[in-house]
Amino acid sequence: MPKFVAVTPTYATGDLASILEIEQRQVEDTVADLSEEQMRWRPTPKAKSALDILWHLAYAETKNPKPHSKAEALEGLRAACDQLQRDIATPGKLAEPITWHTGDTIPYRGAVWGAIRHLTYHLGELVYLRQVMGVDEPKYYHEE
Repeated sequence: MPKFVAVTPTYATGDLASILEIEQRQVEDTVADLSEEQMRWRPTPKAKSALDILWHLAYAETKNPKPHSKAEALEGLRAACDQLQRDIATPGKLAEPITWHTGDTIPYRGAVWGAIRHLTYHLGELVYLRQVMGVDEPKYYHEE
């Protein structure tokens, strides 16, 4: 299980590159010790597996085939996050207007925040899957 990371100070800076890096690392750390069998496990036939979740994070907007292994899924996730990091580093890119899936026009910065939120949301799912599999016992950070 990943070590505790105090993300609030980094979030307070608004540094999108650092925030994205932390969230990506937490997702990767959360699945790092899972076997291929655990990556494919689902609590019910319709539930998502950890492998499904990684594929979704990497290819949410595409029709790419699902990965066959954890390594393949992580490669896709890293490529997606690397592209976002390149976009963040491109001068003026964050201010460029884009059409969001709702039809609204927003600055690209909003899409990056959406991607970070998306990583965080699915990180919670991955943590919960670990608990349901019995890999970790459910515990909140404030509990001893």
